[in-house]
Amino acid sequence: MFASIIRDVRYKLQTGGFWVRTIALSAVVFVMINLIKSLFSFVDDGTAGISYYDVLHSVAISSNWRDDWWKLWTWVTHVFVHEGFFHLLWNMLWLYWLSSIVEDFIGRRHAISLFFQSAIAGAFLFVLTAQWLPWYRGMEVHAIGASAAVNGLLFAAAAISPNYTLRLLLIGNVQIKYLAVVVLLLDLLFAGQQSNSGGHFAHLGGATWGYLYIILLRKGYNLRFPETLRRPKPPVRTFRKAPPPPKRKVPVPGEDRLNKILDKIHQQGMESLTQEERDFLDRASQQ
Repeated sequence: MFASIIRDVRYKLQTGGFWVRTIALSAVVFVMINLIKSLFSFVDDGTAGISYYDVLHSVAISSNWRDDWWKLWTWVTHVFVHEGFFHLLWNMLWLYWLSSIVEDFIGRRHAISLFFQSAIAGAFLFVLTAQWLPWYRGMEVHAIGASAAVNGLLFAAAAISPNYTLRLLLIGNVQIKYLAVVVLLLDLLFAGQQSNSGGHFAHLGGATWGYLYIILLRKGYNLRFPETLRRPKPPVRTFRKAPPPPKRKVPVPGEDRLNKILDKIHQQGMESLTQEERDFLDRASQQ
């Protein structure tokens, strides 16, 4: 049984592409994080101590921008870190559905660039808002998860094809533009509250960049890594000179008679010409 499972997983990783590998990596990180948490909880009498949070925060975005400056890897690693099971499940399900939609519209490389850029935009807004939210003053908070990146994919899909229909469990068919509006309203409602306000601002940052990515892409900006924000050069127009109009054949007086004389020479020789024909040929040659 286990050998069969291992074969299936290996086959999915080999054929599933970037998104399946991202989901698999996130699942592996989830298991490792919770194993470490269980280990430290067992050692520290049932509560995960400072050592566990040191490990977790080493791969998470911090509200302290100085830490993020020298721990640059956290701008990427925080995307793959989920501590709660339903946080992981929700993000990975939406990632699986939305990534295929966006990829069908703009291609895999653009979809991957959008995914990571939305995650970075969400992390940046999280750090920025943490500096002025009153309940975060004097304390350090951290952000983990792929929610901002997934929101970027959601709003990109809504910008590309707002009437695209998804079938949701217990709800039925829903156009993606309405799903995006509901997610946006929920984040706006709860961003000003103390419960995970930094996470909601991160969601808004990812959503904003996902929408802007499509707008800028339509304007001709190539946002695909590593050509980010490089506008393609306009095609060089080459102008071909129009061919000269065909010259009209100007009729030559006596041309028909000249042709007859030439044919006579070709068939019978020069000696067959009369004197009058010889004089006509001389005048024609002078013209």
